[in-house]
Amino acid sequence: MHIGFFTDSYLPRRSGVVRAVEAAGAHLRRRGHRVSVIAPAYPGYVDHDPDVHRVPSVAPPGHPDFPLAVPYSASQLRGIRALGLDVVHSHSPFLLGGVGLWVARMLHRPVVFTYHTMYAEYAHYAPLIGDLTRPLVLAYTTAYCNRCDRVLASVPSLAARLREYGVRAPVEVIPSVGIEPEAFAGAPPMGVRAALGVPAEAPLLVCVGRLAKEKGVPLLLEAYAAVPPDTRLVLVGDGPERAVLAEHARRLGLSGRVVFAGGMAHARVVEILRSADLFVFPSQTETLGLAVVEAMAAGLAVVAVRAGAAADVVRDGETGELVPADPARFAEAIRALLRDPERRAEMGRRGRAAAAAYAQALITDRLVTLYEAAVAAGAAPAASGRA
Repeated sequence: MHIGFFTDSYLPRRSGVVRAVEAAGAHLRRRGHRVSVIAPAYPGYVDHDPDVHRVPSVAPPGHPDFPLAVPYSASQLRGIRALGLDVVHSHSPFLLGGVGLWVARMLHRPVVFTYHTMYAEYAHYAPLIGDLTRPLVLAYTTAYCNRCDRVLASVPSLAARLREYGVRAPVEVIPSVGIEPEAFAGAPPMGVRAALGVPAEAPLLVCVGRLAKEKGVPLLLEAYAAVPPDTRLVLVGDGPERAVLAEHARRLGLSGRVVFAGGMAHARVVEILRSADLFVFPSQTETLGLAVVEAMAAGLAVVAVRAGAAADVVRDGETGELVPADPARFAEAIRALLRDPERRAEMGRRGRAAAAAYAQALITDRLVTLYEAAVAAGAAPAASGRA
């Protein structure tokens, strides 16, 4: 098959969507399928993959790292249509997602859409729609879903929420991205703690995620202020709130205990997870929470807020603890697990076993089956009228 991935976010940018597109494309190609990626152009960035097709873009004010595609060239649209795609897989409901719908309808091909983001909660990152109210964002994305032949949700709770929004297109639960389980095997690597400035004997808590408003990091810092001072917290990731969060940590008296590690290569993130004692996750807006899956694959017990995808991924009391969005309850769960290394280790063993279900190879199996079924069924004649 020839699958077209239409995405408004791609290399050199790094995000969960980019990770999903990269991983799915690599595994599909290994199986003999062709994958073309249609993405915005980034100034100065050159692709070495001939199946990446860049659309001219403009950088909106305040968001230089998120260029907006301007897909209005008739010749370029004809070129995309001429690719001869068998399936359109949209990874965005916006600009290039709209192009994907147009191509699919021109070619009478099915459209699969992965619902990667709780768009109403992230609207401040979406130039041109950031000022829209939450109901309008929900109405727009729901209408987009209803123009597609299949909608993919990473966890059951998201699938249920989409139906509550009014999505009438078929919704299937397939994780948007998976893991390579072998990357998390083996003993903890040497020197990781020292490189982070963490004492060898200090209990190490790790959180991986973007330092942004919707990720709930202030809640984590407030909870951590009530955790014994011999511990260390490493925040892996970067984002627009880094300076604000560093100041918040300082005000809480945590400057010497919290390490802002910044963004880093995925292999280094895996090394840090394998060197940690506990994974802590305050976000309430995830549609998958791949960081949680990876922490489990690394054999870590998890303390997470009972919200978003974490409530689907973490088995409360078995692979971790799910708590309300309350700093005191979060801190209590952390302290309890730090006091009980045997229980923590057992949760880690169960988490590693549970994470195996998120192997990228298994997810690709399910994607291929879905694509084949969609191609066999053809584009639903009424798809464009569902909205």
